[in-house]
Amino acid sequence: MEKENSNAGDFETPKSNLSVDSAIDILSFSVENLSLINGDCSLPFNGEFSASRTQETTPAIQETGLEMSRTPVLTPLYPDSIWAVNYSTVNAGMPLGSFHGYNGMNFQSNSYGGASTSAVEERNESSCTVGQDSIPGMQNQDSFIMFASTQQGSEYLQDLLATSDSYLTTSKILDKVTASVVGIPVINYLMVDQHGYHVCSKLIDSCNDIQLTLILERITKNTEQFVRICCAINGSKMIKKLIKKVKRSCLISYLTVSLYKGFYQLAINQIGSYVVVFCMDCLDIQQNALLYEAAISHCLILATDAIGCVSANKFIDRIQGSRRQTLLELISDNAVFLSQDPSGNHVVQKVLGLENPIINAKIGAQLKGHYVRLSFQKWGSHVVEKCLVSQAMVYAVQDLLTCGSSQLLQIARDQFGNYVIQKALKVTKKKNIALHRILLNSLEPNLNALRNGFGKKVYSLIMDGIPVNEG
Repeated sequence: MEKENSNAGDFETPKSNLSVDSAIDILSFSVENLSLINGDCSLPFNGEFSASRTQETTPAIQETGLEMSRTPVLTPLYPDSIWAVNYSTVNAGMPLGSFHGYNGMNFQSNSYGGASTSAVEERNESSCTVGQDSIPGMQNQDSFIMFASTQQGSEYLQDLLATSDSYLTTSKILDKVTASVVGIPVINYLMVDQHGYHVCSKLIDSCNDIQLTLILERITKNTEQFVRICCAINGSKMIKKLIKKVKRSCLISYLTVSLYKGFYQLAINQIGSYVVVFCMDCLDIQQNALLYEAAISHCLILATDAIGCVSANKFIDRIQGSRRQTLLELISDNAVFLSQDPSGNHVVQKVLGLENPIINAKIGAQLKGHYVRLSFQKWGSHVVEKCLVSQAMVYAVQDLLTCGSSQLLQIARDQFGNYVIQKALKVTKKKNIALHRILLNSLEPNLNALRNGFGKKVYSLIMDGIPVNEG
């Protein structure tokens, strides 16, 4: 479990429910002097956010210079440095395209003149009467995202969740993170943010089953967004935490169904595949049923992908019950195609390495008539070598012998095939001396042709004597 940041920094830890309302209200008061102006733009959720912060302003700046309304702006009760926003650039309408996916949105200050001491005092008094069904001061989701995505804001919210009235504070923050900005839940942004995900982690720890249900409903509502969370480093940590949290309850179905829907995209992503594997490791056969089905249905296309083949091999290790046999038979049925693929050959080798006699014999039979061609291929030759040390050995050697002395010589002199012949000589001497003698007799008439090039290793092996203990 990740280490949580719990220092409140310059903020005072609330001591009661009333002070919680007041503290959050006062803290966010200066946010209300700012607004997000959203023009004709979209807010794509790209799953990759950073908490980059602009230059901090000096506390001496107390008012704007815009010539609009002369409504007084109240003096900030906290230093400007907590907001990670440069007011000088804010007033100029600086775009926040690089901030958490707010592409094309301008962050501008409202038009106010000065501030008065009486206004501040009146505001401080009114903050104590805020209702308990909302987060005072956090009047919109945009400012909440920005605050929670700073180190100070993240630590402050974590401190509230850790030290305040648990249910009250959790409910208020939950209301904010489950609300949406341009159709995307706030929690989707925070889960992938380097500071925001700490808030999400502490919130998950504080939630009861009903509150967890609300979180799960939000993050799984859109499969594409859910996949992007899983494929982000911080987001994957949060999904794993949720899996661990709800694995013994019916709430786990929210996650398994969503993982099933986005299975292929997750399996071809290095980070996303870890989430699927983690789920398989945590859950039992019945709970993993959907993931097993997805692994089988996507097996062949995953096997031909550079990352997908690694995922497929991990699934082979983890799938249990009758579906395991189904998966192995599917791979063995397609062994000829997969053996010639740059990625698929690794999956065939994986299955052969399981030393399942029935499956290995089936693969050996499937490849019959193709061993010679595979021996000349970079990827296929690896599969042939693997077959030679398995129950498929007889199929492979017999296929090589039936091709004739001339073609056998070509294999022995090939850059990839020479390794196949070396392996065949070693294995047959140890396991089947009759086949070994036939193979040796087929090569001996052409020994001189093997003195040079790639064949010289085969020549040396025969002349020096083939060790019995190798193969």
